[in-house]
Amino acid sequence: ILSIGNVLNYLDRYTVAGVLLDIQRHFQVSDSGAGLLQTVFICSFMVAAPIFGYLGDRFNRKIILSCGIFFWSAVTFSSSFITKEYFWLLILSRGLVGIGEASYSTVAPTIIGDLFTKNARTLVLSIFYFAIPLGSGLGYIIGSSVKQAAGDWHWALRVSPVVGMFVGALILIFVSESKRGESDQPGSQMTARTPWIRDMKALIKNR
Repeated sequence: ILSIGNVLNYLDRYTVAGVLLDIQRHFQVSDSGAGLLQTVFICSFMVAAPIFGYLGDRFNRKIILSCGIFFWSAVTFSSSFITKEYFWLLILSRGLVGIGEASYSTVAPTIIGDLFTKNARTLVLSIFYFAIPLGSGLGYIIGSSVKQAAGDWHWALRVSPVVGMFVGALILIFVSESKRGESDQPGSQMTARTPWIRDMKALIKNR
């Protein structure tokens, strides 16, 4: 289920790229304007990822995952109704989608790490990360295919949100929430919560 969710994350991320020329024509924006869609997405993703890493160590992770999927699904679906006078709203929506997807990409691997050990963990994580090229390619394919089938690029932004809501519900129902470090050797579990600033300093010093 987590791997399917990761495929969906990258599918949604690159659906816009599959219909980018249609978006440019609809909103009458230049190449640099269209490039802002991905730039804003990446910037918001980059800022939000450490925050969700902090939250994932302290709160229920599958709720964070599900809420993230529900959030970006709702934003993506809503963005398909933005009129051509409000291109800035589409840019804003991509930034919000970046925040939602950051929650998934940051927290989901930690759940897998706590559910499996040694070789099994490596195998499952490889399947999970195979979603990156798979979902990216499907984003281009499904985005352009749905646009051609429907005759309107807006419909390309309405496919992944519907599936996203379903996957988010599956995570809430079927994904188990194991304790942090439960599958590691005894004594290696996190025994105390540390301040966010200390976590950031340790991350910066990590080589």
